[in-house]
Amino acid sequence: MAAFNPREHDMSRDRGQVLYRFRPGQTFDHRGGYTAQVMQYGRDDEFDGPSLDRDQLVQAAMRFVRSWRAAGRAHAAGADRAPEFPGDEDRLASRHYEVVVPGKVFCRVWPRVVRCSSSRCGHVWAAGDPRPGTDEWPPPCPRCGNGIGNRQLQFVFAHRCGEISPMYPPQKCPRGHAKFKLDDRPSRFRDFRWECLSCGIPLPVQRSCGNTSCGYPDKLMSPLLHTAGTAHVGQGLTLVNVTTTEEAARQNNPNYSVAVLGRWLGEITEGEFRRLTDGHTVDVPDEVTESVRAMEQAGLVDQARALRARFMPVGVDRLREQVGKTLGLDVDGDEARALAAELHTYQRVRNLDRLDIRRLAKEARTPARRALYDRYPGVLSRAGFDGDQTCLVTELPITYLAIGYSRTGFSPDEADLVPYRGRAARGAPDKTLLYAHPTQAEALLFPVDRARITRWLVRNDLVDQNDLAEAGGVAQWLVHQLASSGGKALAHDTPPPGGHPDHAVYELFGLLHSLSHQLLRALAVDSGYSETSLSEYLFPHDLAFAVYPNGGSDFTLGALRSVLEQNLDAVVTRAVDNDSCLYDPNCMLTNRGADHGCLQLPETACQHWNRNLSRWHLFGSPDGLRIGFWDPML
Repeated sequence: MAAFNPREHDMSRDRGQVLYRFRPGQTFDHRGGYTAQVMQYGRDDEFDGPSLDRDQLVQAAMRFVRSWRAAGRAHAAGADRAPEFPGDEDRLASRHYEVVVPGKVFCRVWPRVVRCSSSRCGHVWAAGDPRPGTDEWPPPCPRCGNGIGNRQLQFVFAHRCGEISPMYPPQKCPRGHAKFKLDDRPSRFRDFRWECLSCGIPLPVQRSCGNTSCGYPDKLMSPLLHTAGTAHVGQGLTLVNVTTTEEAARQNNPNYSVAVLGRWLGEITEGEFRRLTDGHTVDVPDEVTESVRAMEQAGLVDQARALRARFMPVGVDRLREQVGKTLGLDVDGDEARALAAELHTYQRVRNLDRLDIRRLAKEARTPARRALYDRYPGVLSRAGFDGDQTCLVTELPITYLAIGYSRTGFSPDEADLVPYRGRAARGAPDKTLLYAHPTQAEALLFPVDRARITRWLVRNDLVDQNDLAEAGGVAQWLVHQLASSGGKALAHDTPPPGGHPDHAVYELFGLLHSLSHQLLRALAVDSGYSETSLSEYLFPHDLAFAVYPNGGSDFTLGALRSVLEQNLDAVVTRAVDNDSCLYDPNCMLTNRGADHGCLQLPETACQHWNRNLSRWHLFGSPDGLRIGFWDPML
């Protein structure tokens, strides 16, 4: 037993590990030998990373909260599963948020419920807050005086509204005695009992929620080990290529949406996009205009277009009309702006410094390496990936945004979303705090072969071939479907029935998600990272995904580059060949081929909480009715 030392609260940990494992309200086993609870974060005043656009982060958080509320109402009509967040009806809701890049962690000893280690005593009592450098912790037993081996009680009570409480002993037994020990020998919490040390009367171990604003009729709290996964479930978002303040100025340009959509459709070039969004104008010489006209009359369409893109301003009205007609959207509406933001993220990722297979082959120093890189495109193509576009992004900007937490459940049908509340700085007003962790990591980018996706959709009777052709291809068809559903086609928790407008999109998203998990699992074998150290990021609108080291990993510089340079073919082959599960045949028959023995990944790795996964998407169904993406028939 030693005096409590406040210096043990100082935590020199990576910010990513802190946001994954040490959030405000979360308990943990402190290296000082006791259980502690994180109270709050302090701002990182020395942060010198990119200047992130606050508005984008706040809007992303507000969309997350709205989605949580909507899912909660779908489960229980009229329920508000995020009652402490600013309401949707508040037109100034964004002002209630503050974005903080955390740099310091403040914690306290908690829970302060101690059990005497003496076998003759076992008294459980609520101890006071220890004074640094003065009070011994754990303190001696007030009943028997034992001061050796006393421990904090490891159990807590939690409720779905977010309330948490130590497992306090009862105040008195029916005979008025006030000292108790805990009988926790049974294997189930419901069989635990408090036992009066004076008369032996047993009392149940239970507690009711004391939160006066709790909206649940059932107030009984759940007993949990303080480190249980459901005692504190961090809820947040991983955002790739978050907008900087410089990029935000471009997005405020009134031509931004039409420029992004036009660039995505191939109606304008990258240079034309930048001229439109930067607001630059040019004076076009008469001879250039005449040359363009002459080329067009002579049928030299590509040459005329290249000359026009280099010298002439974009006809915004014509572009707006063309984009609106092609996508069937109001290019100035909210849906078009949201779609443009999604598509531009991927376009910006493609513009980052990257290492692709062509460059590898060009820079190969030995014939053996050149032969290896010559094999890569074929291996990728047979696996249904675009070999020309598969690459390593050397510095992918990634921001993890911690929005809140839940207790006793992971989703809106199980628990409330609880915000982090506090002051971002001394003297600042009390706000809803969002904690951001911006970083950079190398990432392997896998665009999926759109022609193969088309065949998969058609062969499984999900979409008619003529509908895809009429839309201009599978990517344009997908954008049509997402726009018509307001993006909700990706958000179903359960499969829409056949014939539902979102059914095909749901299945396509499941294919992309399953491909991502299968590649991540294969990478974990050959990259030096574990599954918990890698994460996915899906670009569903562009039918692509990326795998990168997450913030909770021990960073290994160049590990994914080594995979690209040495054994990408082995990784892809491993993913395609690994069609079994430890729990087969039961998993394949009853779980659609998705459980923790195959496709399911730890929460740090999966961007979408293991939703909509199935090996049926990849290898086909046992009854033969579903054709797998990796079926030789495709």
